[in-house]
Amino acid sequence: MGYGFDVKDTVYPIVRLIMTLSLKRTLALAAATLTLASVAHAGPFDTVTLETDTPLSSYEKVYIAPVTVDFGDQRIRRSIRDIRGLRPVSERDQARKSGDLAEDLQREFGKRYILVDAPGDDVLTVETTLTQLVSTRPTLADARLTNANLSFQTVYAGGANYQVTLREGEQVIGVIEDNQTRNNNLNDGRPRVGIWQDADRSFNRFSRQLARYIEKN
Repeated sequence: MGYGFDVKDTVYPIVRLIMTLSLKRTLALAAATLTLASVAHAGPFDTVTLETDTPLSSYEKVYIAPVTVDFGDQRIRRSIRDIRGLRPVSERDQARKSGDLAEDLQREFGKRYILVDAPGDDVLTVETTLTQLVSTRPTLADARLTNANLSFQTVYAGGANYQVTLREGEQVIGVIEDNQTRNNNLNDGRPRVGIWQDADRSFNRFSRQLARYIEKN
């Protein structure tokens, strides 16, 4: 039975039109997403995501918020034989090392910016979270693990991982993430004496890199 028209001439243009409109909509959504949050040049860090076009270097005042510790949903080991979980860190050590990192951040940013005591307009707030914290030598938290048989001669490749949220007031300016424990190993020739020596070295390096990155971008 004939229809009196050519299917190719009638249906195919409609299909092409639908596909074109769908593609335009997808591209528009992608462009909108990139406008809201763009992945910036990460510099020495793993990722840098910026939520605004305002240059980070435009700020003259910086507030260093108290450093927090959040291991998220990473599993903490309960036995010394459990090599897949994170080694435990006592609340006392978390508080002490958070304070040490905050001091390093204040020192490095203090060289380049006016440090203030609270967030506010035209103030860049630096909120730093330790997402992993690894000692170089055994701690009391290690000694409390099941089947622990450690001595102070035991040595680990320690360090820390970081997440930084940059804000002006309540507005998020950007997020920086950096994993500095990923490539740590005991074959780098560095002496390891102090309990938190690798973490302290990481704090110093990260604070310097962060202050420089913000100053240059």
